[in-house]
Amino acid sequence: MFWKINNPAPRKAALFAAAAAFSAFGAAAPAAAESLTIVSWGGVVSDANRSAYWAPYAEATGVEIIDDTFNGELSRIRAQIESGVITWDIAEPEFAEAALGCEEGLFEPLDPAVLPTDDFATYHLGECSVTSLLASTVLTYDASVYDGPAPASWADFWDVDGFPGKRGLNFSVIDSLLIALLADGVPADAVYDVLADKAGQDRAFAKLDALKDHIIWWRSGTEQIQGLLSGEYSMASAWNGRVASAIASESAPLAMAWEAGHLATGNQWVILKGSENKERALDFIKFALQPENQARFMQEIDYSAISRKGHEALSPERLAIMPGNPKFEENGVPPNPDFWLDNLTALNERFQSWAGQ
Repeated sequence: MFWKINNPAPRKAALFAAAAAFSAFGAAAPAAAESLTIVSWGGVVSDANRSAYWAPYAEATGVEIIDDTFNGELSRIRAQIESGVITWDIAEPEFAEAALGCEEGLFEPLDPAVLPTDDFATYHLGECSVTSLLASTVLTYDASVYDGPAPASWADFWDVDGFPGKRGLNFSVIDSLLIALLADGVPADAVYDVLADKAGQDRAFAKLDALKDHIIWWRSGTEQIQGLLSGEYSMASAWNGRVASAIASESAPLAMAWEAGHLATGNQWVILKGSENKERALDFIKFALQPENQARFMQEIDYSAISRKGHEALSPERLAIMPGNPKFEENGVPPNPDFWLDNLTALNERFQSWAGQ
């Protein structure tokens, strides 16, 4: 994963503030003996969850939070559902796995009527899921290289005459095709419509052809930043959290062009089908979506929560690196897991063949 936490530290006063906010929210406090098991990614993601959500929820309700870790595997969830032995109540898979698991009947449906759907973009709510963490792939460049106008679009990324230098791209069919269409002038909210037929797919591959000789592929979060810092390439598609980390910890002269169009991704909360703690799990999700707690989460990690009101509590400096910043919404390409469930295999085969030529 590509997460980076910022300044994790105990905040006792904040826990009491969160508890008070939760009480005002109107939730009944369960008995102290009750528990809720939540599985997340470990490391900095679980650290941020623990500080922003788990500890305040336990403080507010008396419910013990038992946390576990996984790598997003649906297989571990399927095994529980098939055996009837449900050991996790809430899981945090990525968008595609959340959609697939819902399709397979592994998760409980979520009722939109009980969630603050007016406080976040519609794509964050699935039939069985709601976004827990939002990340983005952003056009990133070395600001020290360009004395004149800075690159501001994926068309600029393709313009190797106006903006000389190699380009770093994630070796991913998903990123490559979407970015190619953005570079070819397709609006962020239309890229999947264009990519849905062969003509649009051909258009994306033709656009990649025009840049192929200038591309240096990166395959990890470490590689993407090293390539920028070493001067191997002057621009790259990069994960916003990795870029923010490099800027904060290494004073890297990097900048992100959010206005170019960015590719949203991330994780989602789901409740396992058959959980004996279904109502308590839903209560926790509602708590986690409160703006105060969403803002706290975004102080702990260089990725976003989804509450628009939560973003209002952030400083301009934090907002500038947050993919959930409401100012960036219209330029974002939302995840489309259903499209990739249907098309990933065929398009990836074509991409691998194209890249090898």
